[in-house]
Amino acid sequence: MSIVNRHSWKSGEDMSQLREKLSHLPNLPGVYLFKDDKDSILYIGKSKSIRNRVRSYFNRSAKHKLRIRLMTSRIHDLSLIVTDTEAEALILEEQLIKKHHPRYNVALKDGKSYPYCKLTIGEMYPRLLLVRENIDSKSEYYGPYPSVKDARQILKVVMTYFPLRTSKMKLDGTKTYRPCLNFQMKRCIAPCRGIIPEEEYAKIVRQVRLFLKGRDKVLIKELEQKMKISSERLEFEKSAQYRDQILAMRRIFERQMVLEVQGKDQDVFNLFREEEATGVQVLFIRNGRLLGTDFFFFEESLEASDDNLLGQVLHRIYMPEGSIVPREILIPFEYADRKMFEDALNKKSHHRVDVRCPRKGRKKELVSMAYNNAKVNLSEKRSQFIKNKDILKHVKYELKLFRLPMVVEAFDISHLSGTMTVASMVCWKNNSPSKQDYRKFKIKGISGPDDFAAMKEVLSRRYSRSLTEGISLPDMILIDGGKGQINIAAKVLDELGILNEIDLIGLAKGRSERKRGRSRGKNFDFEYVVKPNQKNEIRMRRNSDVLYLLQNIRDESHRFAIEFQRKLKRQHTLHSKIDDIQGVGPKRRRLLLNHFGSLKALKQASTEEILKVPGISEKLALDIRTFLN
Repeated sequence: MSIVNRHSWKSGEDMSQLREKLSHLPNLPGVYLFKDDKDSILYIGKSKSIRNRVRSYFNRSAKHKLRIRLMTSRIHDLSLIVTDTEAEALILEEQLIKKHHPRYNVALKDGKSYPYCKLTIGEMYPRLLLVRENIDSKSEYYGPYPSVKDARQILKVVMTYFPLRTSKMKLDGTKTYRPCLNFQMKRCIAPCRGIIPEEEYAKIVRQVRLFLKGRDKVLIKELEQKMKISSERLEFEKSAQYRDQILAMRRIFERQMVLEVQGKDQDVFNLFREEEATGVQVLFIRNGRLLGTDFFFFEESLEASDDNLLGQVLHRIYMPEGSIVPREILIPFEYADRKMFEDALNKKSHHRVDVRCPRKGRKKELVSMAYNNAKVNLSEKRSQFIKNKDILKHVKYELKLFRLPMVVEAFDISHLSGTMTVASMVCWKNNSPSKQDYRKFKIKGISGPDDFAAMKEVLSRRYSRSLTEGISLPDMILIDGGKGQINIAAKVLDELGILNEIDLIGLAKGRSERKRGRSRGKNFDFEYVVKPNQKNEIRMRRNSDVLYLLQNIRDESHRFAIEFQRKLKRQHTLHSKIDDIQGVGPKRRRLLLNHFGSLKALKQASTEEILKVPGISEKLALDIRTFLN
């Protein structure tokens, strides 16, 4: 892969100069990046011919859609990355879009990666883990599962009925350990004791693999055979365990819908449009069974083609590093980049992948099934979207805002008696949390419990960077606090010149007060909203949908801040004196502690004894000895 030097032009240059620069574009596959005058990326695209594709944006005779015309009017600079193949361009495009989130690329409202079950067959005694990415060749992966909840349910079933170990310790047969609680609960046969033959454990692993692959007939047959043998040997307790396993397996496999007798691994796609919204449905089929489904929602997609939207979803699922690809992918129409996409998947997955558009038969029925699911899910999603928009209208009306708060950023400060001060920022988009936009901050240069100074720092850092990098500003900023915090926030935004571009509010708790009449004698808490340059606060009605939304956002920012602070506290608590030695990182620290058993023993060790640890030089051994003593 090679990178081409940057080509750029200014918006004030005439068309003759522009044509001259466009004439030097390479006729090669690759990725192009359009940028504005602030060097922010507007759009990222790929093509088998960069020259032809980039030129097409500036062809006056072409009937471009409004979105494209707006984008080209802002183009100030252009970067190119030339690749050896179209497949490489496809993979690179996805990586760059995921990293930069360009404004004019179609925004897919789902940035997650799928969970998988990882079986560590490269170990002497394999374990089953829940992972998202970081695929390695020494393990087997099963999935993807539509949600972490589904994957954890699979793990729970395996741990209940198959006694795999859960410990992280490295077992190579040379060292034994004391068994954990799972052994006492008969959920693990404790290979850590060193008395379990590797062959016996391998039989359990084989059963787990059959279960994860959906090979229910083979698995149940094996369990029935073992139950029979145990019964003949009068081992009735063991026989009863096999009986329970068989019953559980049958219940699990009965709940899964059988779609293909042949038992193929397939992913099935289709989409449905309704007004400006589009929904893309995917069915995950493994070994002929419907493992799960997922739905992707495009809010405003009127100008985007079906090809573009389907491509976005295909990229999101299969292009990230670590994604597992089935042998067959069924799509509803002839995808323009099908051949290029197929080549990229073949190269990535190291096995043959067929991307097909079926015209008849059972596979066509599966595509139609995906269409019906997309229609139902889009209708439900749009209803929720309309409901959310109505709530936001109420927020605008009750709080007398200048704009509809489609994007809200909320801040909270947390500290431990003036130490370890941190700040959180959570983002709400269309009345829903957007966790990929959450941010956390370590507050620097502040001593003691000074929430005002901390709020000033975090707002300055956040929005100075937003202005510098061309990040879109929110419609509303929510501060957890009253007039003091709001005055500080307003001052920061005013200095940055954006106070009039954003609605700023603070949510504060009022003092308990007694109400007269029937409720005499009872204390009632209330919350109110403060705004800059407004003398009177806005008293919120209890149980109002507006207050409920604001409380949700405020409480989420508080939770996120506390979670970050606890993480830092744990890191500080676990900090070892060894970490302060220059040249000793986590790996060497682990080797030193494993060798000597404790910090006390390491302090008492001589330089010669320290030298026996792998990776420790004579100079470093002397430094360790000097530092600790």
